[in-house]
Amino acid sequence: MISVQNHQRRLSGNKIALAVALALSLASCTTKKTGVLRSPSSKGEQGTVSNNSGKTAAEQAEEARKLEAAKASESLKNQKSIALLLPFQLNRIAGMRPTAEDVKRSALALDFYQGFQLGLEELGEKGSKFSLKVIDSEDDNFRNTSLAASASIKNANLIVGPVYPKEIRAFSQAFKEKNILQISPLAATLASEFAIPNLVSLTPSIRAHSEIMAKHVAKQYAYGDVVLVYNIQDGDSKQFLDNFASEALGYNKSLQIKVVTSIAELNENLVVAGTNHIVCGTTNRNQIRALLANMDVQSSESGYAFKLYGHPNWAKLSFEDYTNIDRYELTVTTSTLVDENAERTRRFNQKYKNKFQVIPSDFSYKGYDAAIYFGGLIAKYGDDYAQHLVKETYSGINSDFSFDYFPEWGYVNRGVRFMVYRNNSFDRK
Repeated sequence: MISVQNHQRRLSGNKIALAVALALSLASCTTKKTGVLRSPSSKGEQGTVSNNSGKTAAEQAEEARKLEAAKASESLKNQKSIALLLPFQLNRIAGMRPTAEDVKRSALALDFYQGFQLGLEELGEKGSKFSLKVIDSEDDNFRNTSLAASASIKNANLIVGPVYPKEIRAFSQAFKEKNILQISPLAATLASEFAIPNLVSLTPSIRAHSEIMAKHVAKQYAYGDVVLVYNIQDGDSKQFLDNFASEALGYNKSLQIKVVTSIAELNENLVVAGTNHIVCGTTNRNQIRALLANMDVQSSESGYAFKLYGHPNWAKLSFEDYTNIDRYELTVTTSTLVDENAERTRRFNQKYKNKFQVIPSDFSYKGYDAAIYFGGLIAKYGDDYAQHLVKETYSGINSDFSFDYFPEWGYVNRGVRFMVYRNNSFDRK
C-alpha cells in the first residue's frame, strides 16, 4: 500500500502569541534595520565636544544631536532597502487576539518572514546593512495594485513577493520600475505564464524538473538499454512527460527511447540484455501500485533489470510496503530537501527556536535561504547585483539557486536536486 505522509505542523500557543505581536507591530508596514547605529563615545571619538570648549551644556547637546543625525543619515545612504510583501492577512483578524484559524491563515507568511529576518541578521553580523520593509499584501489584488505605486515600495532595491499568482500579476502590472527585481518566493507557476521580465521565480517549475531528469536519464543510459516513458496521459503525466523524450534525445542522440501508454505496451518493449529505464509521470497511487507490481513480476520471473524514475511528488509518498523497491534505484527530483543532521541546519534551528520559541517550517528555511542569497548579492555587488544573478549559484539549507534568464519571462531557477529511495526513505544523491 502507498500512503501519503502528512508533514503539517500543529499550531502552538506560542505561534498565536507571535501572531498577536506581529499584528500589533506590523499594522500595515514595518521597517526593520539590521545593524545598530551607535552614538559617539565621550572619550576622544570624532565629534566629541570638550568640556573646555566654552560652550554651554545645551550647545554641546545640540552639536552631539546634529552629529548623530549626520551619522545616521550617512548610514542610511549605505543601507539597501528590501521590501517584503507577504499575505499575513492581518486585516481579517477580528479583535485583539487572533484565533487558531487566523494563525493558520498567516502561518506561511509569518514563517517565511521569520526565516528571512534571521538571514538578514546573519548578514548584518558580518557588516552588511539593510532596511527591511515588511508589508502585508493581504492576498488582495487591489491592495497589491496600490502597493506597487506606494512610497513604501518606491525606493526598494529588491522586492520579495507577493506570494500568490494573482497577487504577483496585480502587483507587476502596476509596478513601473522594471529595473528592480521582483522575487516570486513560493509560486511554482511557469514563468512564461507570468511573462514578467523582472520577475525571479525561486520555485523550479515542473518543466525544469522534467528537463533536468531527462538529462540525468540520458547520462544513465548505456548501449543495449532502453528508456520507456510511461505516460498514461493524466494531468501530472502530461505536465512532466510531454516533452521528456525530445529533451532526453537532445542530450544523447543514440538513446533508444519510446513512449508507452499502458503496462501491456511497456512489457512489449522491455529488453533482456540491458537495463530498462522506466520514467513514470503519474501520481495516481493505484497506477503506481500496478506499475511496481508488474516490475516485480517481470524482474523475478523473466530476469529483466530496471531503474525507475518518478514524478517529483513521489517524494511525498511512502513505499515502505514494497519489499523490492530498493532493487530499482527509484530516483526523483526535488527543489526542497533539508538535511537535519547538517551543522548549518542545526545551528539555524537552534537560533530560530531561541528567537521565536517554535521550530522552523519549510517556509522558514525558504525565507532564510532567500535572504542569504539575495542579501549576499546586494552586499557584494550593490546596485549591480542583478547582473550577477545568472553567474552566482547557491546551495542552502532548503533551496538551491541556479538561474537562467529569459528576456520575456525573467529569471527561472533550475536548482533541482536528486533523491534516491533507500531503506524506506529518500536520501540526497
